[in-house]
Amino acid sequence: MGEVWIDAGSAAGAGALAGWLRRDPSVARAGVEIEPAGSAPAGEPGSAAGMGTVETVTVIVDGAVGVLSLLVAVAAWRRPRATPPPVVRVIENDGTVLEGTVEDVLRTVRARGEREQTST
Repeated sequence: MGEVWIDAGSAAGAGALAGWLRRDPSVARAGVEIEPAGSAPAGEPGSAAGMGTVETVTVIVDGAVGVLSLLVAVAAWRRPRATPPPVVRVIENDGTVLEGTVEDVLRTVRARGEREQTST
């Protein structure tokens, strides 16, 4: 699928989110690689989208199942917190970019999967 950038709103939020994702078994099974907060090179999409690299968690995801697992885990991380929804940017291998709140992107990815299942 590609790269996913998640703006957690602060360096502390990025650290907490990265830790949460590393402990989530469904994310681990999906083969997700989590880059440490602040690892995005200058000029990368995280910067271009206005996401500060210190607040951003970068995730390398292989396949739609990995993206779904990741987005569900991010939504679960956010639920008990009184924080604004994180901005998520999914950059697919073909260059397609999905961006919005985790809930919006999750709906889009799920709808796409349902369309693909009904067309086969």
